Amino acid sequence: MLISSNLEKLKFKENKFLKKDKLNNLQKDSIVKTDVIYKILNEQIIFKIGTVDYEKVEEYKISFYNSIQEEL
Repeated sequence: MLISSNLEKLKFKENKFLKKDKLNNLQKDSIVKTDVIYKILNEQIIFKIGTVDYEKVEEYKISFYNSIQEEL
């Protein structure tokens, strides 16, 4: 899932707020776009900024699955 610092996109219900903190190491509060899952190969990752805790990942996955169900 894509992470963006463009908080204006929170108007879309699939986008979830991600507050910056010491764990995720973000520089700004951000959003997670849960409408699409992007496949990124390990070779395409240049560096890692931080992490998202397991509970948040599960929350984003549920949001993604719910958006798919609404489309059907």
